[in-house]
Amino acid sequence: MFKEKARCDHCSKLTKIEFKEKKHPNEVKETYFKCEHCHHRYVCFVTDKKVQKMQRKKRNLKGHYNIQKRLDLQEEINQRMAKLKHNLIQFGHADI
Repeated sequence: MFKEKARCDHCSKLTKIEFKEKKHPNEVKETYFKCEHCHHRYVCFVTDKKVQKMQRKKRNLKGHYNIQKRLDLQEEINQRMAKLKHNLIQFGHADI
């Protein structure tokens, strides 16, 4: 089985990436991993109910005629997730 690895920015050692999920208030989900050596926490994704709804909508857009709609929706998803992640890291909560 293939395991993803990354080099830790803090201790410079190679670490396995084992994603974990933490639930926060207001249906916010944080996906992260920790360095197995120094235990530094890396936040990978933060989603909320609105992001999860947009992701479901994107999955349901099928066919070549919906390519631009899927791309536009993915850009909205990326922007919202970036704001959620920033707020969680900087302020300890992911409210927008």
